Amino acid sequence: MVSLLLLVIILTVAMTMLFQMRAFAERQQYFMLPRQAARRATDYLSYYIAGASDVNYVNSLQQSPNALITYYNLGGVLTQSSYNNLGCPDAVGATTCTEPGNGPRVIPANPPAIPAAINSTNFGDIGTDIITMVAPFNPSRYQVFAPYLPTAANKDLYVNFRVGCGTDDATNMAAFRAATGDDGTQSALLMLVDRTGRWEYVRIPTLNYVGSDCADIATFKNIHIQVDTTAGTLAPPNGTGGLTDPVFLVAGLQIISFRVLTDSVDGVPKLQQKLGLFDPANDNPYPPIGPLPSFTNVLENVEDLQVAYMYQSGAIWNTGGQTIHNVAPDCPLVVCNKGVPFQAGPGGIAAPPVDIQNVIGVRFSVTGRSPLLPIGARKLTNVDVRHPLATTTSQHFRPASEDHAVTMDTGNPTWPLYDQFDHYRATATLMLRNRIPRG
Repeated sequence: MVSLLLLVIILTVAMTMLFQMRAFAERQQYFMLPRQAARRATDYLSYYIAGASDVNYVNSLQQSPNALITYYNLGGVLTQSSYNNLGCPDAVGATTCTEPGNGPRVIPANPPAIPAAINSTNFGDIGTDIITMVAPFNPSRYQVFAPYLPTAANKDLYVNFRVGCGTDDATNMAAFRAATGDDGTQSALLMLVDRTGRWEYVRIPTLNYVGSDCADIATFKNIHIQVDTTAGTLAPPNGTGGLTDPVFLVAGLQIISFRVLTDSVDGVPKLQQKLGLFDPANDNPYPPIGPLPSFTNVLENVEDLQVAYMYQSGAIWNTGGQTIHNVAPDCPLVVCNKGVPFQAGPGGIAAPPVDIQNVIGVRFSVTGRSPLLPIGARKLTNVDVRHPLATTTSQHFRPASEDHAVTMDTGNPTWPLYDQFDHYRATATLMLRNRIPRG
């Protein structure tokens, strides 16, 4: 009996310590998960943001003027591609959002996957930013045979390209198709740039790869293609203004967009990316447009993305206490007040001081979130402690980031909206390498 009693005491003590240590390990794990998510997202975004470039180096005074994209013309309509603080006033009952074409999206509660209803928007989660940029992955530039004639729907262009000429014309054309990203229907999105830094977007339909002439070693009109150089479907904001010889065809570019959106199935916020320009008409994911979603998930448990634009003057746009604005006198144009820096484009409109081409660096912040804390981990933290925002030391609410304030509890307006997650914000400041003088 004594032996059994001692055994029961030892097992009780051992099991108590085991459960406590397990709960402590869980608590430490959930404490680190949002930090890891935020740091992974920061590292991932840093790769693209620091290297953003349109390979438009002809104008030495303004390198890569289209590296960051805030606007473009789609079918003749000025379209926004980067956004600041997506929002729908009172998203639960709203019918419209701040952004044209956007709409409220409410994800209903679905325990245990989604403990409570979540308010979002069709473009991305409420209060988050969207950024679009040009990230070259295999950049190359090929001179277009002069003179560059006026725009046309099926404009003949001749390019000096001889990579496959050591074999034959068929090999040379195959190499050119690969360099321009021909997928069997059309090329990837390419750019034409001139000596003044003006640009326009072009695609080469597969049927418009006319032919190769490796024998031409006098004029080097080796590749013959036909492209649409009119305003057409896709163009720079406010048009191109016309290109001046010499003109170069730029290939190997990758336009990429990033946003944060909460999944309607598991209720987890995710960093998403799209290979292409953000399109307000087609990047509304609910209901999905087309057979495949335009955005793909990159990282889970990323609940906020904030972007601040840094100018050569030292001013920073899109911060909580910013001193410059996208309205007069910093931007005297009526169309400037859209939340993100204005983009004049190459079409002749004078670029204001806050134009996106004057941004030389980006400061971005990513907020990571842990999975829902298990019961054992909740007992070892202050998850149930509630205090006003001015005095709380809790980490169980989404922190403020740039101009995205903390979401407050409607029942207690001085309290943040507490939850049962850990949160962590990571920030990185990066210079755009291709906009640094002599960079």
